[in-house]
Amino acid sequence: MTDDYLFKISCEVGVTSSEISVEEITEKLGVSPHRFFRKGEEFSSRHSGTKGVRGYNLWAVSSSERIFKYENVRPAIKELRKILGGKKRERALLELKNDKRCDVSMFIRVETDDAGIGMDVLEDEIAFLNLMNWVHITCLPNQEIDG
Repeated sequence: MTDDYLFKISCEVGVTSSEISVEEITEKLGVSPHRFFRKGEEFSSRHSGTKGVRGYNLWAVSSSERIFKYENVRPAIKELRKILGGKKRERALLELKNDKRCDVSMFIRVETDDAGIGMDVLEDEIAFLNLMNWVHITCLPNQEIDG
């Protein structure tokens, strides 16, 4: 029996709005999204086959997915801070956060073969998280992570 567990970690910052377009968000932040969709677009789920029409716009940037031997979200947050950092972009994120027409969210995803997680986040990373309306943390069990 071993106490060596693995953690697959990634983060994403997303801006959603039914009124502000993907192009407006891109212009405001000065960054092209890694993924996006537009309100009114038709979609079909690859998993369930469900079809529908998007009810809002999504603009999102993601960190790379990394595997660690301990719970370390800091590199993923640091990667997003490089993309969205700087006074001008942080001011734009704060304006979007405070705009009632949209939401700014951070999604932290952790897959692990351990029983749970614990995370250390430093003050400057907390300051970045405070630019979001929401921070979602998802911990998924995984029997085996290839590392």
